[in-house]
Amino acid sequence: MKITAVEPILLRGAGTYGSTASGDEASDNGDWQVLVRVATDAGLTGWADIETLAPAAVAVIAGQGMAVLGFKTLGELLIGENPLDVERLWDKLYVGSAYYGRRGLAMQCLSAIDNCLWSIRAQAAGCSLAHLLGGRRRDRITAYASTLFRETPEGMTAAARGYIDKGFRAVKFGWGVFGEDPGRDRELVAAAREALGPDRHLLVDPGWYPAGWKKPGPMRSRREAIALCEWLAEYDVGWIEDFIHPENFDEYAHVRLHSAVPIAAGEQVATYWEFERFIRQGCVDVIQPDLSRCGGISVAKRVAELAEREGIDLVPHSWLTHLLTGYSLQLIATLPRARFVEFNVSQSALTKGITRTSLKIEADGTVLIPDAVSIGVDVDEDFVRAHRVN
Repeated sequence: MKITAVEPILLRGAGTYGSTASGDEASDNGDWQVLVRVATDAGLTGWADIETLAPAAVAVIAGQGMAVLGFKTLGELLIGENPLDVERLWDKLYVGSAYYGRRGLAMQCLSAIDNCLWSIRAQAAGCSLAHLLGGRRRDRITAYASTLFRETPEGMTAAARGYIDKGFRAVKFGWGVFGEDPGRDRELVAAAREALGPDRHLLVDPGWYPAGWKKPGPMRSRREAIALCEWLAEYDVGWIEDFIHPENFDEYAHVRLHSAVPIAAGEQVATYWEFERFIRQGCVDVIQPDLSRCGGISVAKRVAELAEREGIDLVPHSWLTHLLTGYSLQLIATLPRARFVEFNVSQSALTKGITRTSLKIEADGTVLIPDAVSIGVDVDEDFVRAHRVN
């Protein structure tokens, strides 16, 4: 079997990122989205999504490469290769893009391609990705509703109650207006905790732009980060997530030592080597590899083994389409110990429309993990064609 096409698909939508003052649902990126499709001469096809600067990803995958190794586009490195050689091809892509890649945009594109190849490998074997990765240890997992902070306490109360009505036992509020006004931040968290009650999990993602996502400025000092952990502990927050600059490992380790709240992070970390340093420096209680950023399944499965050895939890970051949720669920199915799946309730019309498969919340607050071939999530190709612009 050989790879015949590596295709970046650029989609355009009419939505915008943000939240409201009311309990109305927030929205993720609704303006641009990029998918990757890897095709083979055997008729097997892998699909994956990427959260990145979408128009630039097209050039990284299928633009104009250069003659020198290290400056090749990812697509030209793969055409004619055997898609079942997943780990070897990861190395080839990493070395072949070394002068403009290794992290960031190129690594995010590599991650999506890696996920596609694992999907093709599972299809060729006629089994689920979880089975290919070592077998299912569970058939369902508790989901947390992942959304943005609303602008008012009243909006937070209404939103939290809405998630309770939908069956969620855990909710994560993140970013939005958090960080713009410290007094309001406390009011928003207090409203969420009161609405959720003592028996449901409240998770908080303040963002590492301390003044809010609209106007990034200086990072929080160590004193400010520890103070944030201290007051969040008053509201029985299950974890505080990704609130320090992702490259400042020493800062994470220091704050974790002084925090009364568990620390979760890792969505911006990439490659196994970086995860190894991040975990072994004592930066987190919960590691959060994002399969569309970290290097794909090839990296995440090794990070899962490391997390198990080091005695910390792994909860994949999966704020995107249900393609990413599907890949994350397959990894979660194999973990010796699993707590949550991140369930993006804030999908825009663009990100929601990409898949036909509907993942839903069961009465006990869990999501069933598909046991179909590959990841059990199908792309709506008619929707993709209707929104494609490249």
